[in-house]
Amino acid sequence: MGFNYSREKLIFDREWEKLCGQYKKAGMSEKAIQELYEFDWSWFRMRRNYENRVQAIPEENIDEQNAETRSNLFQRFASLSTSFDEMEFSGRYAWIDTISDDALSRKLRDLSDDELELLTLLAIEGYTQREIARKMHCSQNAISKRLIKIKRILKEK
Repeated sequence: MGFNYSREKLIFDREWEKLCGQYKKAGMSEKAIQELYEFDWSWFRMRRNYENRVQAIPEENIDEQNAETRSNLFQRFASLSTSFDEMEFSGRYAWIDTISDDALSRKLRDLSDDELELLTLLAIEGYTQREIARKMHCSQNAISKRLIKIKRILKEK
């Protein structure tokens, strides 16, 4: 749910009214109270900006049949996603055949089996770098370096 500015501002003002009274009772100066207010007010605005710009990450399982349950990100940027029936392809790295960019597809085919396995685990199966490192019996730093190398290879012209 989005950030309801009016409701949140009302809550903020009520809370600050109470706090201001408590600070005055405690003997704080008006200047110190004003500085606290300005800090809290800037935090409130930053939080509002954050809430307005962030969307929840969609669930792992996406129901293609029910478009209403899909994330707004998927609806807005549908052209950036792809889908394929895994039964149509054979082999672990068949996802490469779904890539429409010929140059990228060619570069992917030129990668070693270890590099393709790393990309498959990360991009297709959704493992984290840490999980892949455990699976491949190496450090996360090693996985990160391999990914940088693969990225460099794929960016080359």
